[in-house]
Amino acid sequence: MARPTNRQSRSVGNLGDVLKHAALIALAEKLAGTRVRYVDTHTFLLHAPLADPERWSAHVERLVSEHPAYARYMAAERASLARTSHYRCSSGLMLDVLGHQRSTLVLGEANVVTRAELKEQVREERLVNVHIADEAVAALRYPWTDTGPLLVHIDPFALSPELWRSLAPALDALCESSTDVAIVVYRYTRNAPSPWPAAPRGTHGPVAQTRGGPHELAAYASPRMTSAVQEACASLGWRIEH
Repeated sequence: MARPTNRQSRSVGNLGDVLKHAALIALAEKLAGTRVRYVDTHTFLLHAPLADPERWSAHVERLVSEHPAYARYMAAERASLARTSHYRCSSGLMLDVLGHQRSTLVLGEANVVTRAELKEQVREERLVNVHIADEAVAALRYPWTDTGPLLVHIDPFALSPELWRSLAPALDALCESSTDVAIVVYRYTRNAPSPWPAAPRGTHGPVAQTRGGPHELAAYASPRMTSAVQEACASLGWRIEH
């Protein structure tokens, strides 16, 4: 199948991916052993070719030398590259860590061509408990019957105030009905640091944040999850907010 018409293809494995995917692995491992609910509002694919393998290796090796906790992420990606020659994207990594038999994943993807390829990848891997929504709000409004811990990844290509406002009502409703919540939010900006959006209901934060070049990430958490989220983020060199 031809590669999807999606500009995310040009940035697979960039520094932003390294930072957010390492954080997702660290958080998922904190939740492993329970039936986790995972929502990805802007999924892209389960796996895709690395855009620049040499640059990816340089980013990862530097980060592992500074923060050994990145080694878990590096090992997961190198195993995927050796096995399939593809980079494992956020939802693919969550499937590997959490297990599709032991978790439920809701994956939003608005790009029609990309969504078709995502569905094909899910079929090829014979996954169960994976539900694909046609856009971000629909993913956040998925009618859950599970009640386990909630891990949410919000990763649009550009996080504008208007986009956040469009997500906020569904995100509020989802989070305020959950006791154990961790949220990772990504934004790309070349501007000076600016305040992050207000925490969804039932959570507070950001409880941790980091920036690498134009790539910014923040983590939000429910009160019961705050210590675990901060511990995971601190191991990766994020700044902890009190």
